[in-house]
Amino acid sequence: MATILIVEDDQRTAKYIQQNLADAGHTCIIESAGENATETAKAHGCDLLILDIMLPGTSGFEVCRRFRRDPDLYMMPILILTAMKGDEELHHGLAQGADDYIVKPFDINNLIHRMEALLRVSADRAGQDPVANMPAAGATKREVQRRVSLREKFALAYIELLHIREFARQYGEDSRSKAIRHLGRAIQQAGRNFPAPSFFCGHMGGGHFVCVLPPAKASAYCDLVRQVWEQHLERFYASVGHAQAYAAATRGESSSPLLDVLICLTSRDPKEVGAPHELFEILSQLRAKASVAHKGGVYVDRRGVNE
Repeated sequence: MATILIVEDDQRTAKYIQQNLADAGHTCIIESAGENATETAKAHGCDLLILDIMLPGTSGFEVCRRFRRDPDLYMMPILILTAMKGDEELHHGLAQGADDYIVKPFDINNLIHRMEALLRVSADRAGQDPVANMPAAGATKREVQRRVSLREKFALAYIELLHIREFARQYGEDSRSKAIRHLGRAIQQAGRNFPAPSFFCGHMGGGHFVCVLPPAKASAYCDLVRQVWEQHLERFYASVGHAQAYAAATRGESSSPLLDVLICLTSRDPKEVGAPHELFEILSQLRAKASVAHKGGVYVDRRGVNE
């Protein structure tokens, strides 16, 4: 089963959790303070952190931030255990990178259920997406969280393959997967000149991708993705045996629209945006406005992206 790190200064509570998790087949390590939590997690190869917020010395919020900044631990699921009940405090904990929370006093069966759910999700996050051969949605969200925790300034691009459902209905799932991989290659090709630490791209499922990139070059990158896509689109249709469909669509003789690429772009200023979900909400709002046009293009949140 899993190895769980419990960071809790109330020894009675810690021992109670440890005993019940042991009965469920898990191994537990207890730390009564947060100062050495990262070192303990690495030393024992822990799979999940159960974290009290009100700790002596280093607070649980700071421990959470340390885990999300650490390149070896930032993917680890974190379950907050707290006596705080206010929405503002709980949302603050989630903004530091926690995945879920349990309010004290708690039901141990509920804690075990929530913990094991996080472990299942974590197992899915670790691997590559098999369709696009890129980091999957969970790993992508974790990477965004890590950069927020590091207080980096970066741009975030949401890239969507439009009309993929119609394409799949007409030409089949195999052609759909090839289209997704084709866009994935265009996304990676456009970012090949960025230094590795500054560029990250992941597949969120279906025709949806997210890229992290330097703000100063973000707009140019988005234009390049569309350019690469358009330059190779005719060749792609030919490669999957649908050259005639491409020709008919370009002549306006087909009711089926060609595959197109929609890109929404924003940037993260550490002084303004405090959590990943705020960035994704901005992208969602941009996408809603862009979808009215029913066509591709680049839509930029002008509040933060450098030209």
